[in-house]
Amino acid sequence: MKKIIIFLLIMMNLTSVCAVNETPRYKIIGSSYQQEDIDEMYKVKDQLLLNYKKWVKGVDDVYQVLADHQDDFNAKYYNGLYTIVLGEGKGKSLEGKLQVSYCTSSKEIKKKSWLIKMFS
Repeated sequence: MKKIIIFLLIMMNLTSVCAVNETPRYKIIGSSYQQEDIDEMYKVKDQLLLNYKKWVKGVDDVYQVLADHQDDFNAKYYNGLYTIVLGEGKGKSLEGKLQVSYCTSSKEIKKKSWLIKMFS
């Protein structure tokens, strides 16, 4: 019995589960390579990031939020990728991560270290 328990404990330590929680990504494809269309693509990106910050505030399942808001940008959401195609979609593409930083502050952060304070 002890051998079985020891064997199971060793096997549990050798077995690893790769549970990676990836952040959703976005991809915006412009209608052409002209500067007006590129500017439009960046405006859509800025609007998407602002809306995403509002959508996910207080929500646990961000993937469901993106699936629910596909109609807002005429987008498609599949496998964690939120794809927006502008016009015919024959232009530049813009990609990035959809993540919200809750660690923003307008106050200056003072760094303290008890180790440095002890030796100074």
